[in-house]
Amino acid sequence: MADESRVRVKQERDELAGLDEAGLRARLDEEKKRLWNHRFQLGKRQLDNTAAIPQTKRRIARINTYLRALEKK
Repeated sequence: MADESRVRVKQERDELAGLDEAGLRARLDEEKKRLWNHRFQLGKRQLDNTAAIPQTKRRIARINTYLRALEKK
């Protein structure tokens, strides 16, 4: 199971590395909406997978890291 997770994260990183700034910003907006939805569902006791919130936060942080790297170039 841990190996599957590592492979998934590596694929996500490769995908993010291939995006331009506009693509990263669009992806960031999607993830922020997803986080908002998770929090809303959590408040209404409808969220089945509570691990989705920290996973989404990690994806947002990863996208912000790639955006920052593009700004530094």
